[in-house]
Amino acid sequence: MKKYLFVPFFCCFWTISVQSASLKQTFDVQIGLFDAAKVDVFYQTDKNNYIFETKMTTSGLFDKLYSFKADYRTSGFFQNDSFVTTDYHQNTKSSAHLRTKKLIFDSNGILYQRQSSKDDAKKTVDVVLPSSLPDAFDLQTVLIMMIKQFQADSTCNLSKTVFNGKKTYHVRFEDDGATFFKDKNVHFTGQSHRCLAFIHQENAAKGDLLWQVSAEKPIVFYLVKDAKTGLVFVPKIEIASTPLGDLKAYMTNLTQGQ
Repeated sequence: MKKYLFVPFFCCFWTISVQSASLKQTFDVQIGLFDAAKVDVFYQTDKNNYIFETKMTTSGLFDKLYSFKADYRTSGFFQNDSFVTTDYHQNTKSSAHLRTKKLIFDSNGILYQRQSSKDDAKKTVDVVLPSSLPDAFDLQTVLIMMIKQFQADSTCNLSKTVFNGKKTYHVRFEDDGATFFKDKNVHFTGQSHRCLAFIHQENAAKGDLLWQVSAEKPIVFYLVKDAKTGLVFVPKIEIASTPLGDLKAYMTNLTQGQ
């Protein structure tokens, strides 16, 4: 199931706005020469709160070999310049197991409990925080931070630490500059920013996130700010090397609302 942990990256490439706004994107994911998954992402925010929802399912040969579905949701509110997460939960279903995970936060957005289940077996664990308080407790929140910065300064440069209740990850974004985006598989052509994401798991030579992508192998994505609405969307995400071949996620549909 670890090979589908790239999914959370699809849920957080959208703008932070002072007025209510929403954005939905659909992606086709390909690995090597094969169709791998369909991903739907919905995002909504107002001046106080934010919600991200992602749904994915395997497709094509991948669905025949290893059927997998997942729902991810993060919600929280803005407090001055901080992002306070109030809820994170996920449901995943493979051909073998149904799993759930829920993070429980206090009123200050500090994680204190992790609830999980595998089929009919449930487990609740009190979380012991690391000695240095992390910047976030899920990857999606870090991506929201990066998007807000991009909207303000047109740069994705950012470095944050994530503690998910079990493991600590160091996430670094590097702005690779403005570029003209054009791809025959995407119905968008125009100016974008190329951004590189590096993820490294603490106390491990290679992290188990995103197909064990190391700190030396970036996840490349393109950011585009819509000229009319100011919303930020992602036409394409790619990873040059995975154990199964290169990964490319193409935007196939985009819906924006105010």
